[in-house]
Amino acid sequence: MDFHYLLALLSGGVIGLLLGATGGGGSLVAIPLLVYVVGIPVQNATAMSLIVVGYSALFGAWHESRQQRVHFISALLFSLTGMVGAWVGAHGHQLVPDSLVLFSFGNLLLFISMWTFWKNYEGEQNDVPSGCAKEFSGRCALKALTLGWGVGLLTGFFGVGGGFLIVPALMFLMGFPIRLAIGTSLLIIALISIGGVIGHFREAHLDIVLTGLVLLGSLLGLMFASQVTRSIPAHHLRRGVAILIGVIGILLIVANARPLLF
Repeated sequence: MDFHYLLALLSGGVIGLLLGATGGGGSLVAIPLLVYVVGIPVQNATAMSLIVVGYSALFGAWHESRQQRVHFISALLFSLTGMVGAWVGAHGHQLVPDSLVLFSFGNLLLFISMWTFWKNYEGEQNDVPSGCAKEFSGRCALKALTLGWGVGLLTGFFGVGGGFLIVPALMFLMGFPIRLAIGTSLLIIALISIGGVIGHFREAHLDIVLTGLVLLGSLLGLMFASQVTRSIPAHHLRRGVAILIGVIGILLIVANARPLLF
């Protein structure tokens, strides 16, 4: 196999591994991997990233649903307002300098990281559903619609995948165990990505072979992550997700502080 194609397959594996393990991390590393490792131009990498993450998340959600780890009603309601919020947030993004947007997002991720790491979750030791995950009422539906709007707004404004916002929101505001939150997050990401995937299929000039290899690697990574996370205690998995969120937040803060200060 050509080395270029091998890099595409391996990069896809990393994307899928993070998607499966965290419920959204793959969307943050997809474009950097495709641009700097595989060597794809930024415009094409953006289209490929959306396609790979969208279809991989859909596959991951299907795989998790077989283990009863997807809450479909929450995902549908969350996605409904999330799409509208993302559209509004994307328009707001145009009014603010990119460096300020990314610096602010880094601080938000750092806050979520510390909150996720230190907050005690009732029933976590047994991975037991509580709150809206246990009994989904009209109040829970309203909460899902409101959270979807808020996460969508932030996702559209910051221009970065919302998986790291969705998982903590489902866990701590709706009572989802982390594995159910990750599975549900995958379906939400897939649903929100559908419109963009369709649009990019018509406009983007993609290398079909490279796209297929990245997608294949991502699907394999997802399956591997799903198997591995079964053996990881819930509190360790939660803290691992928190650390990854924090690292990305710090990198964004450091990378964008200089343009704002000088």
